[in-house]
Amino acid sequence: MAPREVLVYGAGMSGMVAAYNLAVEGHEVLVRDQEPSYGGSSAFNPSLHTTPLDVAKTSDYVGIDLTDVFVPVSSLALYFHDYEVPAPVAMSYHVERSSRPQSLDTLLYNKCLEAGVKFEFDSQLRAEDVAKLEPGTIIACGLNKPAYDYLNLPCVEWYAWMASGEAESDPYAWIWLDECINEYGYISFANGIYYNLLFAYGQEIPREGLERYRSFMHRVRGMEEDDWEYVHGAAPAASPDAPQLFRDGLIMCGTMSGSIDPFMGFGISGALISGKVAAIAVTDREKALEEFERFNRNFARAYEFKRGLWAELRSRVDILEDLARILGPERTVMLLIEALRRWRKSSAIPGFSPLSCH
Repeated sequence: MAPREVLVYGAGMSGMVAAYNLAVEGHEVLVRDQEPSYGGSSAFNPSLHTTPLDVAKTSDYVGIDLTDVFVPVSSLALYFHDYEVPAPVAMSYHVERSSRPQSLDTLLYNKCLEAGVKFEFDSQLRAEDVAKLEPGTIIACGLNKPAYDYLNLPCVEWYAWMASGEAESDPYAWIWLDECINEYGYISFANGIYYNLLFAYGQEIPREGLERYRSFMHRVRGMEEDDWEYVHGAAPAASPDAPQLFRDGLIMCGTMSGSIDPFMGFGISGALISGKVAAIAVTDREKALEEFERFNRNFARAYEFKRGLWAELRSRVDILEDLARILGPERTVMLLIEALRRWRKSSAIPGFSPLSCH
């Protein structure tokens, strides 16, 4: 097919992966973003994210060497209230979202510039623009709630207390489970900064929940954090059929395509992979649909499991804590490893990772 002009809304991970791949194929690509620069939403970034990933396979698929921006995790702790269970860290990485030199976004932005991609910042998608967009326009607006509304995409709002800052530390992370939230609290350290998030889907987190988390941090980890910001956004974890590549002739990309793990919320690998799939969709609809289905085929199964059995267990963290104490850390870790091994066949993490089914 002859080269064409392609418009991409969103200068985040998925939008820039799509733009780069289209540009190297000879297409003329323009990326628009509502922020004043690349690097994702200024409301959430700089941020750090911990994710399972096969960096080599992912790099090969998206056509960009990602090795330098994914930092291996040195240690990972899972907490049931105050009880710590060391978790496996094999093929787990930290990655930074920002416009700083060591971030994933900077790597992708520079690759896009090398390939000839054009950018227009301070240029957001508006409701009145949607009906005028050419078929094949790529929508990669991430966690932006208005964009979901403009496109009538089902979504669930999430709420979070967020803190970040500078910190020299080994690249470690923890995950904290407690009844005060329906998701979890987590912290990541890498690249001389830290990122701390306590978040929930579909429910506000009162100040009392944050104080419970802060008390845990002080009591168990000896950490103090006073500077918290309350943020919220949207994610496509509203229904078991959330993943969709096309919407009214437009190509959905990244989080907006539903390429996100509905169980733990892992979104890095899905954003990268769906960016490449969106680029394929511009010229080969059938191949793109085949790839999209391959990466998202277990979404509904994981979605239903989370809202069924896991929701019952998750509401009683005390039971999970008692079980972990009875088993002890070593046996609990062995049980976790076996559960993860079995989970691979039904995992809904899109992309390439030790926990995905690919």
